[in-house]
Amino acid sequence: MRNLLRDGIIPVRTGRAADRVSLPELYVRLAADEVDAFPGLAAHQSPAWFEFLAQLGALAALHRGSGIPLHDAEAWSRVLAELAGDAGASAWNLVGDEPAQPAFLQPPTFRFGEYRRFATTPDGLDLLVTAKNHDRKQAQAVGGDPHLWLYALVNLQTQQGYSGRGQPGVARMNGGFASRVLVDRRPNDRWGARVERAIRMLVARRDDVFHSVDEAVYRAEGGLALTWLRDWDEDRMLTLSELDPYFIEVCRRVRLVPTDEGAVEARVRPAMKPRTDAKAFLGNLGDPWVPLDLRKSPPTALTVGAGGFDYRLMQRILFRSGETRKPLAFKALPGESGKNAEVHFAALVRGQGKTEGFHERVIPLPAAVALQFERDVDQDDETSLEQLSERMVAHAGSVRKVLRQAVTVYLQGPENPNFKKPDAASVVTGFDRRTDEEFFKHLFAAPEAGYTPSELKWQRFLKNTAVELARDAWNRLSPPSARREKAQYVSEVVLFRGLRKQLPDAFPKADPAK
Repeated sequence: MRNLLRDGIIPVRTGRAADRVSLPELYVRLAADEVDAFPGLAAHQSPAWFEFLAQLGALAALHRGSGIPLHDAEAWSRVLAELAGDAGASAWNLVGDEPAQPAFLQPPTFRFGEYRRFATTPDGLDLLVTAKNHDRKQAQAVGGDPHLWLYALVNLQTQQGYSGRGQPGVARMNGGFASRVLVDRRPNDRWGARVERAIRMLVARRDDVFHSVDEAVYRAEGGLALTWLRDWDEDRMLTLSELDPYFIEVCRRVRLVPTDEGAVEARVRPAMKPRTDAKAFLGNLGDPWVPLDLRKSPPTALTVGAGGFDYRLMQRILFRSGETRKPLAFKALPGESGKNAEVHFAALVRGQGKTEGFHERVIPLPAAVALQFERDVDQDDETSLEQLSERMVAHAGSVRKVLRQAVTVYLQGPENPNFKKPDAASVVTGFDRRTDEEFFKHLFAAPEAGYTPSELKWQRFLKNTAVELARDAWNRLSPPSARREKAQYVSEVVLFRGLRKQLPDAFPKADPAK
């Protein structure tokens, strides 16, 4: 049956040692900060696994009331079984041969005869779209271990979007082709520290979740938290008023069952309606890790594009309070003031019938910067981080445009260049990459180094980067040979005239450059 409460299903690595633990034992290991890694957990599965552990841990702590003895596996086992109500420990079976009983993330069914084989390997169940069989190959986890099925199932049921008729997605995203975005504040990258902080955050922020959701009404007490406990035979949707705000959702009718050969296979039955009736909320369900896009009315869960988390999107999330509402997970908890931290961004970006990449970024959050978010700072003050970051983004955009024009003139010649053509794309991409790498280093140095010096240093960096890339283009790329010298001359004029106009302070009066 492979029961998560009793069996050592989950592999963990501590230093060079490896072990397999049950779910209650895992929480004990996390509390002791003994988990270095989860062997077999793919990068794109990591956010779902983290959010699942945090939500389940918070639900257990809230259920217990006085908290859970963090180093007592038996106490964890009891409270997790209690969360499952009448189903008890059976609701934690990863593989079940009794379809009428709930299994882990698998609603019970009395119509199992209508379920059809869907996947015989864990990666076949996972949510990546790999139809062309490129990069990450399909159906490679033949004879997959239970933990591979576990990770794939958690990822599918809590992160999947719409993938065709009868295959709806989760409620915590803005539309079927969007993503469940994660923006998390964390002390470091240790699993124990991350999960422990997330559980405390969820317990502390529960009332904030109720107040953050416009018009949505969760059940304050006694709401359904483990949505796989209730059967899903009919196309009846769960309403938010039936649910706990930290409900762990399932978006597909799926059952993992043993085969005659002793292996495991996934069987599914299409659903014509989503499990949760939340389409009208466009992902704005109080998810503590999801930023809100305030440019739309009503606000929606933020959607990340194929470009992922570049510095412009991260700056918008962190500083443009009029456009984006930071998630509750970003707000400091008691005892975190004056301490260094990290901001973790992650999202699996999906398109229509394709996956556009798993995007993940981590940036350091120095204590001096974190204090800026915790204090009531006048955002119109030119020395605020918000205003400085806006100017830095604007300067980078202006220099990018100047560089693109200069390189285009060089490649096409000075007579009637067509700036709409992507001739300078490779050079501009290089500029974007360097800018992306340096943006937050310069920005977050401002509280200690000074705002004016930091801004001047940023302008000089932009100028030097543009000049370096332009000179490389003049040496490496070839315009029509008959007008090479003229093309380079005009390109230099366009570049330095534009840079002087956009970044006057970056050029000393006695600048030996052009």
